[in-house]
Amino acid sequence: MVSLFPRIKNLLRDRFGSLAKVCVTQRLIWTLLALKALYLVALVSAILLWHAFDREEFSSVLMRWPREGEPVFASHFATWDAAHYLFLSEVGYARDLPPCAFYPLWPLLMRTFAGLSGASQLLTGLLLANASSLAAWALFFRLMLRRIPSQAAGWGLIFLVAFPGSLFFQFHYTESPFLLLVLVLWWSLENERNGWTFVAATLMPLTRPIGVFAMVLIGWYVIRRMEARSPVPPLRSALQPRSYVSRTARSRMTDWPGALLGVVARRGWLLAAPLLGWSIDLAFMWHCTGNPFEGIAAQRYWGVHYTSNLWNLPKFIIGFFTPTEWHAFRGSLLDRLSFVLLLYSLPVVWRLDKDLMVWVYVLGILPAMSGTLTSYTRFASCAFPMFIALGVFLGRPERRFLSRATVVIFATLHAVLLWRFVNFRWAG
Repeated sequence: MVSLFPRIKNLLRDRFGSLAKVCVTQRLIWTLLALKALYLVALVSAILLWHAFDREEFSSVLMRWPREGEPVFASHFATWDAAHYLFLSEVGYARDLPPCAFYPLWPLLMRTFAGLSGASQLLTGLLLANASSLAAWALFFRLMLRRIPSQAAGWGLIFLVAFPGSLFFQFHYTESPFLLLVLVLWWSLENERNGWTFVAATLMPLTRPIGVFAMVLIGWYVIRRMEARSPVPPLRSALQPRSYVSRTARSRMTDWPGALLGVVARRGWLLAAPLLGWSIDLAFMWHCTGNPFEGIAAQRYWGVHYTSNLWNLPKFIIGFFTPTEWHAFRGSLLDRLSFVLLLYSLPVVWRLDKDLMVWVYVLGILPAMSGTLTSYTRFASCAFPMFIALGVFLGRPERRFLSRATVVIFATLHAVLLWRFVNFRWAG
């Protein structure tokens, strides 16, 4: 009878704890919805009251929306890469087109949902981007609550939402679906949900080129599971003569190759998922253009991201120390400062969870090196371990002033880049 009370206590704690988490998530979603509505109202008001659209830039770029004629009010929401994704969702891929450099999942989603709903491609893309980012932010907060205190998790989410590069979560860019897939992959790898891991890892290479490096993330977790389940005998037993080692220990030492092979068999096959996604991308491009490598060839129109840059460390170091403007397509000081912020977060990430360092490498270091920091403020918005570290480090009560100052700086830069983006001036 005495042992029954702890069981009842644990059951009630689990039930009410789960209910509390659901309530917190519901309040969070409503809060984020209200924030997005306020964001849209403020944006429309700013466009109407402070009209500064760069018509010259609109007329000179490779792709614009609408594709013919003068800019309209909706053109404010479809500048730069957004116009390319709208073109792909409306027209599709073809040989020798610059938009072929953009990956197909996002425009296909816009086309599919626009066809189902009957809404325009532009409106559908905006709704999908905001719905995806809303789901990603809520999932990010829930996953943080499992690791860090609620106050630190709240600050981490605030830093993510206010970060300058996070403006692209509201528009026709791949940041929203990619962050959602990244967080689903993180959750599924941590909880050994192989089905979700396979789906997320397959879709990531169809969203952004860095998605194929999901192989690195999956491989790391497979290795860690092998280490965790490797039946290594205690040191004292290993130093004792064989006659003193127990029969169970000798059995475990004999069976360790089979145990490791079992882990590889259970999870190693997931390494094929990113390759499958990349193969689907090549097959899709072959079907649409007759050339499976048309997307890679189309990168020549931009001349920024190259695989060879990933091991050209001198080029990266020289580029890092030679900014040319406070913010531009190349040589942006803001992009370099965003990378410095990522570097400063590394010690906190290391102390929190060394597994997160692999995520920092794939989501933060590789994008910086492949394009020599071009558009890095935008790419850094998906490097979620940086925001966890900021939440932990700045979320303490004694650092309240510093945390609020950081939010003010983030929000101010966010507003400046947002004004630039909707007026066809370079934002990222």
